[in-house]
Amino acid sequence: MNTASDTTSPTLTILGNRAGSPGPDGPASSYLIESEHGRLVVDLGGGSLPGLLPHLAERLDGIIISHRHADHSVDLVAFAYHRSFPTVQPPITLYGPSGIAAYVAELDAVHGIPTIEEMRTPIATQFPPVDIEPGSSFDVAGTRIDTIRAAHAVPCLSMRFPQFGLVYTADTALTDDLIALAAGAPVLLAEATYPGSAGRDLTTHGHMSGTEAGILAREAGVAHLILTHLSDYADAEETVTNAHAEFGGTITVARVGDRHDLPGRLT
Repeated sequence: MNTASDTTSPTLTILGNRAGSPGPDGPASSYLIESEHGRLVVDLGGGSLPGLLPHLAERLDGIIISHRHADHSVDLVAFAYHRSFPTVQPPITLYGPSGIAAYVAELDAVHGIPTIEEMRTPIATQFPPVDIEPGSSFDVAGTRIDTIRAAHAVPCLSMRFPQFGLVYTADTALTDDLIALAAGAPVLLAEATYPGSAGRDLTTHGHMSGTEAGILAREAGVAHLILTHLSDYADAEETVTNAHAEFGGTITVARVGDRHDLPGRLT
């Protein structure tokens, strides 16, 4: 684990690391990025909210949801409740791939509480949604985020944070576009849902294993590969071994509470 040396150094904190659901090794996917520009949370998978709350003594400038699958978004509901009751708090803009506004409306249709005025539409009220067309760039509190359309079952954003030297794959198969997005990244936060690819149709499923994550890191020329979104952390050693077979650089397994320096810039 790399720990930031001062409050202005950009950092990445792992709040959730699992695919599918919370488990013994932590909540589902969620990551906090802090810098002099502001503070962003990327994804809010199941069980991640308790880990986020201690970080909220300062303002949160935005929420980015890579896609609508529950292991990346379901704690939006809990967070909206938390910010609506018993005291209504100021809204935080929510960014996500095309269709995120419709998804928020669907969540409110199920989870809104019509007998409490402040909670009739808690998710849209607390997190006004902004649809991001995959392949476009957008800005949050002085931070630029470049995106591509991830190769996944639903609209999903793979993201590049050029000011911080960070690329986050979100859920995706390995593609040429992903390699281009990750090119030269000092830090690559890459999903590795499975330890290896044998017997799996990862292209159709829209995921990577440790093997594909290693290939991505090698082909993109990254410095530090952080493996996340493992379906079973009992397989972490095998996942790292498979990644190392393809990539000779630094490899870390994402663990909840780890705080990593984001040391470089991307053009």
